[in-house]
Amino acid sequence: MSDVIKVSDMEQVIMDALEEYKDKAEDVIAVTLPLVGKETVDTLKATSPKRKGSYARSWTYTMRKSRGSKKNNDLVVHNKKYYRIVHLLENEHAKRGGGRYYPDQASHGSTVHVKPAQDKAEKTAIERIKDKLGRIEV
Repeated sequence: MSDVIKVSDMEQVIMDALEEYKDKAEDVIAVTLPLVGKETVDTLKATSPKRKGSYARSWTYTMRKSRGSKKNNDLVVHNKKYYRIVHLLENEHAKRGGGRYYPDQASHGSTVHVKPAQDKAEKTAIERIKDKLGRIEV
């Protein structure tokens, strides 16, 4: 790219630079998110309530394409087999025989395990992506 840019070419030069940065950012996100997903799954497997252990073992992650993107850059961490139980363990709800279930007062300890893992994953992903994007030269 030359040092002198005509005013009439300015719009195209800026758009080209933004497009190049967007492509590099998508590459960074596509590499970073699976690593964060694996760490989050490991955290959830370790912190999930365990009776028989099958609930904790069935955590996994999936990468999906987001709208307007050519790459898989949406990370979804989910419980593959026991997805219905996650909401009940995390949130207050009515019990079958009457009364209420409070996750912080559970007889076997607190069952809030997804929210802390989610917060940590978001923070980690943002830090790593910012760090890698800071080193990109356009």
